[in-house]
Amino acid sequence: MRSLVLILAMLAAPFAQAADSLSLSADELTAKVIEVTHAQNKVMMHGSTVADVDKLFSLYADDFTYIHAAYGGTYTRDELYGNTVRLLKRGIYSKTEPRYTLVSTIPGYNGIAVERQETHKGVTKKHLAVFEFRDAKVAKIIEYWK
Repeated sequence: MRSLVLILAMLAAPFAQAADSLSLSADELTAKVIEVTHAQNKVMMHGSTVADVDKLFSLYADDFTYIHAAYGGTYTRDELYGNTVRLLKRGIYSKTEPRYTLVSTIPGYNGIAVERQETHKGVTKKHLAVFEFRDAKVAKIIEYWK
């Protein structure tokens, strides 16, 4: 009986792996980060709308998490969405040029390290973030800059 269970487990293993989330190629990961960065930039531009926020958040998984230890810690998708809409309605997002420019990426297995450049008030800084994906949506962003 134990042998039968072992054989069934071995036969089922490839199917269990197929049930794992969709694996994105390096090119697909880079394209997704470009899409997310563009949507983030759009939200922060003067004249952006709640529809722009909705477009950005459509790229995030339902259980998306944003982590930025230097600026507040961990946020759920709902918390981040509420904060983003609140700031938008207060007129905080008023940029006239995109916030981020993608500098470089290091793709991995359903994750990608991203170096983005931000120029704010004449000062240019580079920021490191890691984007994790599940089923072609962003599951987590971890920021590593201050």
